[in-house]
This record gives sequence, structure tokens and C-alpha cells, in this order.
Amino acid sequence: MKLETLKFVKNIDDSDRWAYSDWQHGSQQQLHWANAKGDITNADKADLGDLILLVQKFLPDSPETLVTHLVKVISTSAETLGDEDWGIVREVEVIWVADFTHLASIPTDKDVFGWKRRRPQGTKIVQLENLKDNRVSQLWHSIEIFQRHVTSMLGLTED
Repeated sequence: MKLETLKFVKNIDDSDRWAYSDWQHGSQQQLHWANAKGDITNADKADLGDLILLVQKFLPDSPETLVTHLVKVISTSAETLGDEDWGIVREVEVIWVADFTHLASIPTDKDVFGWKRRRPQGTKIVQLENLKDNRVSQLWHSIEIFQRHVTSMLGLTED
């Protein structure tokens, strides 16, 4: 699978368990954003067909951030479901999901990005090219090389 539309990374926070651990490859799901000022605008940054890497820590004080999902945006815009804390959603298709029964097999931030990212607070999506002063392009020389690396790290086959 070619990941030319891999453009974003999104932190996922759940203090009690792995978020979205019940998602299955190929399923269509709702990816949530906090119902806070500016989050609907952030959710709308991704275009139809864009890919988003989801990263999370199992516990807030965990030393490692793990890459747990790769999802494809399949809705044209964000939707507000209500007043609950996580009421902003985008419809996504699950392209890849980590094996939560074998934690050692889940790639870390450092494995995927090439450096241990200082994980920002919040759960907004961030454009890969905007991470740490464009470090993805500096380290990998181009976003395309980085996308091929992610394809390999996640065990996806290039078409």
C-alpha cells in the first residue's frame, strides 16, 4: 500500500485503557476530538482520503508513545454529535491496527519517526511536515521516503 496521503499524526488519550483497541482492520469508525474551542476546525484539517497515524500511551506516565493505528478519513467534514467531552468526530476506515495482545510488537514513536518526539499535550492532528521544525523532512530527506519507511514499519506491502 502506498502511503502518499499520509499527512497527519494524532495523539489519543485514554487514561484507563488502550483507546480504540476494539477496532478491526477494514472497519469504519468514528475518530473523536475533544469538544473544545478550535477542535472542529482541527478535525476538518484532514481532507477526504488523508491518512492519519494515531499514537498513544497506555498510561499517562508511560515512558513510550506507541503507534497504534493508521486510519483513512472517509467523511468530507467533521460532525458534532453533542455536548459530551469527545463529541466531535470524523468517519475513518481502519487501514492498520496494532496487535494489543503483543505489546512488544507495537512500534514506538522513535521506531517510526526516527527520534523520540516530545509528545505535545492534547489530541489535535498535526501535519507531519510541521513536527518539530520540519524534522520529518530533515531526517528523512522527503515526506515520500518517510511514507515508505512507515509502510515498512507497519508491515504493509507497497502496491
